[in-house]
Amino acid sequence: MNQEYMLQEVAPRLRAGIGSSVPRVGCEDEAELLQDGLVLALGLLQSTERRGKKVTPGNIAYYSIKHLRAGRRSTGYRKNDALHPAAQLNGCRVYSLEGSVATEDGEEISFGETLASQADDPAVEAGRRLDWQALWQKLDEVAKAILRALVDGSELTRLVSSLKLSRSSLQTRKNQLAAQIREYLGEDILRQVQEHPGWRNGLEATRERIACRWERQAA
Repeated sequence: MNQEYMLQEVAPRLRAGIGSSVPRVGCEDEAELLQDGLVLALGLLQSTERRGKKVTPGNIAYYSIKHLRAGRRSTGYRKNDALHPAAQLNGCRVYSLEGSVATEDGEEISFGETLASQADDPAVEAGRRLDWQALWQKLDEVAKAILRALVDGSELTRLVSSLKLSRSSLQTRKNQLAAQIREYLGEDILRQVQEHPGWRNGLEATRERIACRWERQAA
């Protein structure tokens, strides 16, 4: 029994089985599933011939349809690929990152925002660390103590006894430290350390646009 005759006998059986028992995934249609089924059938036929076994067209069609129902396609069988039929038939679902989810305070945010990291870009963070390390080496012990207190949120008056300086002297040194930081890191350093990461601008603009659209519809 040659392969051409075998496939001619298998194709009608596949067409009937696919139309009645094979679930569709995504945009799949019957013609596409039939093509996948024929490729699977040819692979099964070649495998049985290499092993010297005899099969019927009904056998080949049966196991090909069984593979299709499980999600196997001519391109493979991958449950770890969310877009593959095998994964979706196993319960995997694909959602748009633009879809919304409610937070604990009742506000709705997109899936993209929940998955995105809130930290700075690693390259920006590394650059800032290098800049601060270079500046730190230029500071004296008084300036370092003032900077530590500012980072910790402590009152500068707690340094009066340890540094043996008056409050006015500490304030003067604080102002000198601020001027030194601006001179070394740039006048806009305070704006840079407080601004959101640049990649968040697009997300926030989208949320504001949607909010304005809903406000206009409500009006």
